[in-house]
Amino acid sequence: MKDRKSAVLAAIDENWRQFRTSLDRLVSEDMSKAGVLSDLAVTDIVGHVTTWEWELVNALDRNRIEPISDIDEFNKNAIQNKKGRTPRQIIEDMEQIHRSLRDQLAKTPNAYFEPNEPFRKFIDSCTVLHYQEHGSQIRIWGSEHSLRASDQ
Repeated sequence: MKDRKSAVLAAIDENWRQFRTSLDRLVSEDMSKAGVLSDLAVTDIVGHVTTWEWELVNALDRNRIEPISDIDEFNKNAIQNKKGRTPRQIIEDMEQIHRSLRDQLAKTPNAYFEPNEPFRKFIDSCTVLHYQEHGSQIRIWGSEHSLRASDQ
């Protein structure tokens, strides 16, 4: 039987693969089209997911979760800070930050993966839950609006 940390890491990996697959179905031109979630494009959503992964990397590194007083404002600023980056740059950042996250999680104490542990909630919300939420939004949007979908 897997220990809890291994089980959580396996869930992160599986949900990451599904999130990543939602992007694989898109062509580059799709990535910058607004409308996936309100006026957000795929690049905005990927940048948002990446920002939260980076927040988790930093929290794990300092062994402390910094409270964010206004999450909506934080999210808005994070998206704005990534404007102007190409889809390729956004994906490269995503891959690099995800590798950093996996490296950091591998070093994380087992206790952080226990239920009711504040870090466990933060880990789940920045990874599995985030990948599921936004991956499904991208898949639904892509099936209806992707240039690749219209070619089929």
